[in-house]
Amino acid sequence: MRDRNSSFRPMAGGSSGSRKRLAECTSMLLEHFSVPGDCATLFLSKVLGYCVMLGGIAFKVPQILKIHRNKSAGGVSISQFALEMCVSAITLSFNYHIAAPFSTYGESFFILLQNIVLVFQIRHYQQIPFSSFGAAFAVWIGFLAFLYSNQARDMKIPVPMCDVSAQGVSNCAVSTLPLQHCLQAINTFIMIVSRLPQIFQNFRTKNVENLSIITWGLNLAGSVIRVFTTMRELADQLILLASFVISAVLCFIVVLQIMLYGKKKVSKGTKQS
Repeated sequence: MRDRNSSFRPMAGGSSGSRKRLAECTSMLLEHFSVPGDCATLFLSKVLGYCVMLGGIAFKVPQILKIHRNKSAGGVSISQFALEMCVSAITLSFNYHIAAPFSTYGESFFILLQNIVLVFQIRHYQQIPFSSFGAAFAVWIGFLAFLYSNQARDMKIPVPMCDVSAQGVSNCAVSTLPLQHCLQAINTFIMIVSRLPQIFQNFRTKNVENLSIITWGLNLAGSVIRVFTTMRELADQLILLASFVISAVLCFIVVLQIMLYGKKKVSKGTKQS
């Protein structure tokens, strides 16, 4: 069997530069009580990163408790959380393979655990057949195991690459990209697809009683903070940055829906009374 430590080669875009600079900044702070501007932003990024990670421990607990208290999962889309589990799996494995600091993605692990609880809750209250649910969950487990394997880390995918010259001539060739990079590239699309069912369902039913504004508000805040920490510590990872920006926009839409439709329901109830 191949020794993982001897064969491990972090993919491009790791965090060695960020870690080196953090060590230098810490040394300057302790020895000279000096904090240059870039060190201040790096320290801030670390603090915010750990805050987001700690917040992720209880990130979706309000949603879990709300469904448990109501004994109902009406208005909650299981496809959203199932797709979020795929997004988390890809995000975790990608950051693992590029050796990114755990503070830049640690909340994804805790959110994944809570999403698993949520899909089991929704399956129970929406009475989804366990046979089909169990089969889908087993496939996801296999997918997760593959993502963390050496094969997934080393696999290359042929991708057509095209550019256009100044004369307007298109030149195309087939290049290869690491599988993990390709998966992270489509992760943004998966994340969008996971959010849209809930957004469209909210728009269609105007039912947001089982959606927690605390959960979605924290999601929005976390995405905005991750835009900052990614720009500061993983600036070369534009795919990750784009994912967090789009996530922030979609979470903002859901928060607006909860505020708008929840307010209308309260106003309607007040008029009836």
